[in-house]
Amino acid sequence: MTSTESSSTTKKTPKTPLPSEEIHLPGPHPARGIYGFALYIVSWTLFVIYLIWAITPVPILYRLGITYIPSKLWALAIGIFFPTAACLYVTVIFLINCWNFYGIFDNVQEVTNDFGERSKSNSIDSLSSSSTESPKKAKKC
Repeated sequence: MTSTESSSTTKKTPKTPLPSEEIHLPGPHPARGIYGFALYIVSWTLFVIYLIWAITPVPILYRLGITYIPSKLWALAIGIFFPTAACLYVTVIFLINCWNFYGIFDNVQEVTNDFGERSKSNSIDSLSSSSTESPKKAKKC
């Protein structure tokens, strides 16, 4: 055995241990990307079908062999439903938050942290009294 062969065999690269659990990465998996793309294509296809149904007159749809269709008033109802539902959702969430957090800042002198420990703060009085005084002017050199 030559010296070059023995030196290359004596050097061992350290092996990194494989993790026992699967590492969850925040990036998208290929399967999620495929499902997202399929959902994108299906949603656009359904939207185009909805627009064709809403805009095309009924006699033309009958000539194409499409005879079982809902009333055209449903096109208007479906179009109005989603913006109304979004506005209602935002309003309900706002009202729930107002109900849950009513009076949370009534007593500013007592502050509670996330662990339920109370702490009294006297610095608020000094801040409120100093804000009523006129600021001192800086001396000119």
